[in-house]
Amino acid sequence: MFRQIVLCFLLAMPAYGMTGQVVTVVDGDTLKVATDQGIVTVRLYGIDTPEKKQEHGLDAKEVASNLVIGKDINFAPVGTDLYKRTVAVVMYGDLCLQEQMLISGYAWVYPQYCKESFCKAWKSLQKVSENNKWGLWASENPVEPWRWRKQQR
Repeated sequence: MFRQIVLCFLLAMPAYGMTGQVVTVVDGDTLKVATDQGIVTVRLYGIDTPEKKQEHGLDAKEVASNLVIGKDINFAPVGTDLYKRTVAVVMYGDLCLQEQMLISGYAWVYPQYCKESFCKAWKSLQKVSENNKWGLWASENPVEPWRWRKQQR
């Protein structure tokens, strides 16, 4: 049911929906996508994954790579971030990449930025992973990336 909500979100925005092929996974929540307009850096809307130097950071990158590298995706931009990346909801086939990262246990819903109505459903997916100790939730005390970044300053 939730995938239908996101799919409807994408289809409701045809003027803003974009397609392309993922050429690089920078980290668990950032992709480089080849589009008709050139290479676009896409930051996944609403989630945050461990940084590459953080515990599980390389795992998150590997999970995202296994899911989308070389695949055609559809993405619905919702804005740009401070680094001029396109922030978007990403679909590949009938699957939402954000959902897959959450259910695999390699992402958090990013409360500061996840403000759409479907974010509540995403929090439920995160809770399933946490309860089952999937991915980073198998660790004793996983640290949210936004807290980890703050500690590194």
